[in-house]
Amino acid sequence: MLRKKKSPVDTVALSKKYKCDINRIIRAWKSGKNDYDLSQALGINTIKLMQIRQDIAAVHEKERQQTYKKIYR
Repeated sequence: MLRKKKSPVDTVALSKKYKCDINRIIRAWKSGKNDYDLSQALGINTIKLMQIRQDIAAVHEKERQQTYKKIYR
């Protein structure tokens, strides 16, 4: 039985911070939509989408670094 790995991204906090549905944005990115099409569809500024992407990438990088430190110490 496969277990789904919990994402390190707190989508509720990001949704409150950016006042938009982060889960919907992530699903759109996973389905292959680019930032311009997504901004037109949702009415979100492309700069805000870039900031959201950077925040998510930073959280994933931090999680990766913590896992690396835990394994190799």
